[in-house]
Amino acid sequence: MNNALIPLQSVRRYIKQAASCGIDCSVLLRAANISESQLTDNSTRIPTFALSEFLASVIPQSKDPYFGLHTAKYIQADSFDILGFIALNCASLRESLEQVILYEKITGESGNTELMTFDDNILVCWQAYDTNPLVRRHTTEAVLASWISYTTKIIQVENIPLQVWLEHEPAKGGNDQHYQEIFNCEVLFNQPASGILITKTQLDMPFPQANSDILQALQQQASRSLADQDSNLDTVHKVKNRIRLMLTNSIPSKELIAEQMGISGRTLQRQLKQEGFSYKEILQQVRREIAEHYLCSTRLSQDDIAHKLGFSDSRSFQRSFKIWTSITPGAFRKNYLSESKPPLLKP
Repeated sequence: MNNALIPLQSVRRYIKQAASCGIDCSVLLRAANISESQLTDNSTRIPTFALSEFLASVIPQSKDPYFGLHTAKYIQADSFDILGFIALNCASLRESLEQVILYEKITGESGNTELMTFDDNILVCWQAYDTNPLVRRHTTEAVLASWISYTTKIIQVENIPLQVWLEHEPAKGGNDQHYQEIFNCEVLFNQPASGILITKTQLDMPFPQANSDILQALQQQASRSLADQDSNLDTVHKVKNRIRLMLTNSIPSKELIAEQMGISGRTLQRQLKQEGFSYKEILQQVRREIAEHYLCSTRLSQDDIAHKLGFSDSRSFQRSFKIWTSITPGAFRKNYLSESKPPLLKP
């Protein structure tokens, strides 16, 4: 987490909530090495360790057991930067979540989103990277409450989630009912993961403001932003990121990836060799990662997965998957679903 950055919009929501609690944040911000000049530049990205240090000081001073939850009232159309606008222009919640997972790194590296399947329901879960229990609790609640606020206020989707799951216990000195008022649904604590539980049918609920042309333009901009963030990564990670973005129904060649990186195919091959990898090895790693994601987190058929990963047919995909994992795709999916059902899941 030490080198990770998050956009200024995320920091501002916490500062606004602190101010509403009567706290003068100037001293606490300086102590966390966040300057006033940084707070006036929308292009600024704040180190996550600096935000964590600020929150670790401001949350106790706020005396607000729902500090993280209350930041959701400051959600605006630009609160999630380009990722929010991408979600706004997607055709459905399913497409929106796929884009969030793909481009999430653009809007910060304070946690990650993944989908978990439970019978006929999907848990859209978010895992914070912060190890401070207090900060982790409030940032998790802030993210989940902000998701619901953005979906209902900005995207204008009225369906509420079935439940909200939280890994931690209710806030000390608080009222459990307040959680349900904020999330507008049942809230369960001490769960195996933190997230929003929805039905699988809700995934295909159409978004009223979908615009495929705007979405395509935003995706191109997001891809460029990811490429810019790759500048400090090693060659292997740069190649992996580009393969993930370009692996859409066909396999990107080594030459095409090299062209995207502004180098020759021979130079790319040499750099990868210096890091102990070949392009073929990295390609197979990425295909396996994406295959496992589709099998665990979507209802895509094996034919559809094979097509998305550039295989000629499902049999070719099945053979490769068994080489990677020693089991078939069907067995892998069945094992995941049987192991991931939590004991606290309500009917």
